[in-house]
Amino acid sequence: MGGSLVRCLTGLFVLISFSISVGQEGLPAIVKKTEPATVVIRTYDKEGNVRGQGTGFFITSGGDVITNHHVLQGAGFAAVKTSEGKIYPVKKIISDDKEGDLVRVSVDTLGDVVRPLLVAPSLPEVGERVVVIGSPLGLEKTVSDGIVSAVRDVPRFGKIMQITAPISPGSSGSPVVNMKGEVVGVISFFAASGQNLNFAIPGERIAGLKPEDGRTLSEWNESGMEELADQIAQLYAMGVRYLLVENYEQALVFFAEVIKSDPNHAIAYFQFGYCKGKLGLYSEAIEAYQQARRLKPDDADIYNNLCVAYNKVGRFDEAVESCKKALAINPNFADTYSNLAWSYHRLGRYAEAVEFCRQAIRVEPNDALAHYNLGNSLFALGRYPEAAESYKQTIRLMPDHAEAHMNLGAAQHQLGHYEEALESYKQAVRLKPDLVEGHLNLGMTYLRLGDRGSALDEYKVLMKLDGEAANKLFNLIYE
Repeated sequence: MGGSLVRCLTGLFVLISFSISVGQEGLPAIVKKTEPATVVIRTYDKEGNVRGQGTGFFITSGGDVITNHHVLQGAGFAAVKTSEGKIYPVKKIISDDKEGDLVRVSVDTLGDVVRPLLVAPSLPEVGERVVVIGSPLGLEKTVSDGIVSAVRDVPRFGKIMQITAPISPGSSGSPVVNMKGEVVGVISFFAASGQNLNFAIPGERIAGLKPEDGRTLSEWNESGMEELADQIAQLYAMGVRYLLVENYEQALVFFAEVIKSDPNHAIAYFQFGYCKGKLGLYSEAIEAYQQARRLKPDDADIYNNLCVAYNKVGRFDEAVESCKKALAINPNFADTYSNLAWSYHRLGRYAEAVEFCRQAIRVEPNDALAHYNLGNSLFALGRYPEAAESYKQTIRLMPDHAEAHMNLGAAQHQLGHYEEALESYKQAVRLKPDLVEGHLNLGMTYLRLGDRGSALDEYKVLMKLDGEAANKLFNLIYE
């Protein structure tokens, strides 16, 4: 009735959550508060012909407006129209964030005092209700509402919000406001082929748009080098958009174009490597990360991702060195501690893996997967009571982690707690019915408890999932 228990080791990821507490106002009150600060932006070429339209909003009573970088790109001049019908010319671009697709412009309000919007100090909570006021397809004062469906962390870009509020062309630059009427985001783009794939730059990024002397629109758009930089920024932004909707093949096309236009664009190499890794092309990812490292040798993110790619192809010693360099640059990089622990685990250096898992937990105490991998390394050292506690902590943080339930069962089995192990395995296969190792361990534990009939039931399940595992259990049943 013996046989060695099967455990499952997974890769290491970081889970990030955000939460704020907000008061609630009714939708009409929010619209009434937001609408006077929202403006339509019309752009013109040098001959005075209309080029396009977007949306923006006041953030100072003196007339500074926030909108998207791409709304004003290529324009000879522009003007804003308020909800009251007043029209003011755009004087200068006083700050811009090309990668974030944001600009801050100074508007000549002709002495009028305008009503600005306040920017929320932190990110909204996933599931929080939000409102968008814009001018899609030229329809001014259009209101849509929805929720924040995700806050994503895009490598080397930062955070971006996904919302369910419907978005159409012309909404670019619209404020996304919470139920206090505070700006939590700025509409940037939507994925036409996807349902409710609408994205906004978090409002907290507006704080980085510090006012400077500025340039007129013509000056901003006329420089040949500036034009090339704008083209590269636009290509990069398109790559990020496809990355966000997990279309890594298409994202690669744009990052490759960035690299072709600017061979020294380290972050484009980084994103190229990231996409290659997501597609399982780890050797090509390594090459791209190495190019990024050459261009930015003091970047912890590059070394960390290179460590991950080395791990994926079994180059564990190189992974260790890369992770150590990342930690030399950023000693509080929890993800890197976890990845270094993974490298040591695969090298069979379990005590060192335990130490670095604990370092990851020190930096991020609620990192469920660091607790899970700590359990894996403790198990490998035969420290089953500690391993069981690590798996339990994983389950507290991630109740639906099937492999954690299964490995908890393996630790309980090793401790002779067969009834507890049985329940852990049952929970694992409830969460993940095709978990081969879970069914195999469940059958073996039934045998340990003398329940051959239930073990045969697990054999029947395994016959449909994995013939080799089924034969292993069959041999144990009839040995």
